[in-house]
Amino acid sequence: MAEAGYLLEVIVVLLAAVVSTLLFQRLGLGTVLGYIVAGTVIGPAGLGLVSEGETIRALAELGIVFLLFTVGLELPVERIKLLFWRTFALGAAQILATGVAVAGVALWAGANGSAAAVIGGALALSSTAIVLRMLSDRRELTTQFGRSAFGVLLVQDLAVAPFLVWVLALGQTELTLPAAVGFALLKMLVAVVVILGLGRVVLRHLVWQVASLREPEIFAALTLFVALATGWLAQLAGLSMAFGAFLAGMLLAGTNYRHQVAAEIQPFRGLLLGLFYMTIGMSVDLALALERPGTVALLVLALLFGKTLLLAGLARLLGFAWAQALHLGMLLSQGGEFSVLLLGAALAVGILASAEGQLLVLVVTLSMMATPLFARLGRGVEQRAERSGVIPVEEVPEATRSLRDHVVIAGFGRVGTAVAASLEAAGVPFIAVDLNPHTIARAQARGRPVYYGDATRPEILDALHVERARAVVVAIDNAKAALTLVAFLTYLFPDLGIYARAYDDAHAAELEKAGAQTVVPELVATGVKLAGSILEK
Repeated sequence: MAEAGYLLEVIVVLLAAVVSTLLFQRLGLGTVLGYIVAGTVIGPAGLGLVSEGETIRALAELGIVFLLFTVGLELPVERIKLLFWRTFALGAAQILATGVAVAGVALWAGANGSAAAVIGGALALSSTAIVLRMLSDRRELTTQFGRSAFGVLLVQDLAVAPFLVWVLALGQTELTLPAAVGFALLKMLVAVVVILGLGRVVLRHLVWQVASLREPEIFAALTLFVALATGWLAQLAGLSMAFGAFLAGMLLAGTNYRHQVAAEIQPFRGLLLGLFYMTIGMSVDLALALERPGTVALLVLALLFGKTLLLAGLARLLGFAWAQALHLGMLLSQGGEFSVLLLGAALAVGILASAEGQLLVLVVTLSMMATPLFARLGRGVEQRAERSGVIPVEEVPEATRSLRDHVVIAGFGRVGTAVAASLEAAGVPFIAVDLNPHTIARAQARGRPVYYGDATRPEILDALHVERARAVVVAIDNAKAALTLVAFLTYLFPDLGIYARAYDDAHAAELEKAGAQTVVPELVATGVKLAGSILEK
């Protein structure tokens, strides 16, 4: 009978996942919010159809592990090096500023020093699982904005292990806090070096050996083994399983098997991650929310808007456009799964009282539920700001409209700017489009023909007069969009010269297959080499 009851819970969870996904996708609210609401409805605080047992929670945590593993597959070590220093600076500054601000509020509200410090550290963290899933669904993970958000989350995840040791040390007065934190940092460094070092030597050779067997089920088993084993090793060293899986994904990202590995892990990741979102909904204490609705609502709004303003202000100081800074702040304004972990540890060692601990867990959970809507609002603000203050490509001057034998530059970041400088020096006319209003405003102030527009849209290509162009440079800061544009241009204009920048060798091979004549990986002087190839032609 016990097995029948457990099977019934599994059936209810699967049915709720299917129904919520269909409903919320139709409403345009995204699957993440649908999973969370479904968990609330079927969970202990809702209809009581499912009890949030240890088995369900353990499986849900594996969803985060597989998510970070697939994120690592998209970010090889070489691409991680391209993350700007300001991204890591922003992550560290955000943790410090948010932690101090929240701790100050907690002290003002009557918490003791230890409790205030723990609350500040916990609420400074954001939800890696929710934010990365949203960025992945929107295909923004490889954009400049996506890399910035990922960099902040990466710094936060690295801080979890020292935070956890810190919480445990605060609960045990015989431990020396600086020594405990220093030991945790040393373990973390050793674990990262060992996993990356041994993995580069052993893991790639092992994958090659298994792939040569041509047995799909064995390859799938190896994929699961790599993700779980590296996660387990990282957990032994005091890190999170998810971070260990992320390191394993990074190692495999540089191999020829990353696409197959991603395909093998996708079904497990999607289902288990959906289960994780449902456990968030199951943990909502509706009784507490109904008992103190004003307090709960005030704390949730204070967390969302407070973190938004702090992070947006710091991002603005580090050179982000104000609209992008605000979008980033709203995307990362929630508490996270590791916030719940730290608060739970503080409850276990007696730093937090049960009442205040449960209240904070509820606040974090509700903030995570609000994330899809809050982030969508931030994205809308940025898109409206992008469309104002710059000249769109449809309103280009008459002189630009008559261009012939010119070069079209899609994307005016570092690479596009370098190409434009070389073309200007050689007297070759060009026109460029980009989606960053800050970049466009700077270029237009210097008199350069750079306009707002999405180069992947046919009407924008028509406005650029691609049919009369000598060549097109694809320097978009989005790997998938660049691949789409190259394939589209090759189909419409088979005789057009297409020159593209690639993020790595695998991306370069995909671009060449799509029809690009010259592809330059980002690890070389891309702009100069692309411009030289164009001028030679």
